[in-house]
Amino acid sequence: MVSSLDRLSYTARQAARVAWYAGHYAAGRRLLKPMPKPDFAIGPTPSRAEMTEDMRALFTREWRDIEAGLFPAPRALGPEPREFLRRSLAYFRDLPKVDARRHGTSDDTLPPGEQGDGLPGYYRQNFHFQSGGWLTDESAAIYDTQVEVLFTGAADAMRRRALKPLAEWLGGRDQRQLAGLDVGCGTGRLLAFLHEAWPGLRLTGIDLSEPYLAEARRLIGKTARVKLIEGAAEALPFDDASLDLVVSSFLMHELPDDIRSQALKEMARVLKPDGRVVIVDSLQKGDQPAWDGLLDLFPHYFHEPYYATYVDGSLDRWATASGLAPVNHERAFLSQVTVLGKAQ
Repeated sequence: MVSSLDRLSYTARQAARVAWYAGHYAAGRRLLKPMPKPDFAIGPTPSRAEMTEDMRALFTREWRDIEAGLFPAPRALGPEPREFLRRSLAYFRDLPKVDARRHGTSDDTLPPGEQGDGLPGYYRQNFHFQSGGWLTDESAAIYDTQVEVLFTGAADAMRRRALKPLAEWLGGRDQRQLAGLDVGCGTGRLLAFLHEAWPGLRLTGIDLSEPYLAEARRLIGKTARVKLIEGAAEALPFDDASLDLVVSSFLMHELPDDIRSQALKEMARVLKPDGRVVIVDSLQKGDQPAWDGLLDLFPHYFHEPYYATYVDGSLDRWATASGLAPVNHERAFLSQVTVLGKAQ
C-alpha cells in the first residue's frame, strides 16, 4: 500500500527534477546563438502552457499506476551528488562546442562511413551535435543530462511508460523464468527501471557503444540478473523465439530506414510466440496533430539525420511488415509507447 507521504515524496522528487532541468534549459538558451528560422513550412505547435499541462498529466498517470500496484515508485538513478554536479558543469562546458556545430563553424564533426573500427557507418556521427557522438566516455557521462534538459526533466518518466504494459502482461507469470532484452540500451536508464521493478527478470542490454555500456554498468551496479553486451540492433545475437520480452527507448528514430526495418525483424525473430515488444520513441505525424510542428522543427535545431523519415512514417506499419502485430498504444508527452506481439 502506498501512503499520502509516498505520493508527496514522489511529487516532490519529480517537481525538483523538472525545475532542475528546466533551469538548465533556460540557462542554455541564453548561451546558444539563435538558429536561423526554417525556410520550410511547419505544422501547428502547442503553447508552453499546453506542454506543461501535458507533462503534468504524464506524471499523474504514472502515480496512478504506482498507486494501483503495477510497479514501485522510481528511486533516483544516477551518480552521487558531487559527480552529479560535475556532470552538470560538463554539460554547460560542452554547450559552446555544440553551438559551433549547430552553426557550421566547427570542423570536428564525425564523418559517417566505415572507419576500420567495426562500427556501422550510420553510427559514426555527432547525433544531436553532441561531442564525440556515441563513442567517448565524455559523451556517455553527459548524455542523460542532455536528454533530460531537452525534455525538461520528463525523459525518464516517458521511458517508464513502458512499465505499465509490461506489468499487465507479466501478471500471473513467474518473472524468474522470463528473459528480456533492451535493444540500444545506451546508458541503461530503462534497463535499470525494469530491474528495479522486477528484480527476478533475466535481462540483457545491447548497445554498440562500449562507453555507454560502461555507464550502464555503473548505473545498474553488480547483479547476476542483468547482462550488458556490445552489439547491433540489426543483428541480435540471440536464438529464434528465445526471449519473452523486448524493449527499446528512443532508438528507432536514430536509425536509417533499412536498419530500422532490420532491427524490427530481429525483434520479431527473437521473440517467443506469446511475448511482448514495447517501444518508446518520438511521436510521429498524426499521433498528436496539433503538435506536428514540433516534429518538423526538431531536426532543424538538432542534428537528427534520420528523424524526419521516422516521424513521417508509421511504426505500426513497419512493425507489421516485420512480423509483429500492434497490441496497444499510449501517447506519453512527446513520446509514443507502442506495444507489439508476434504476428500469428
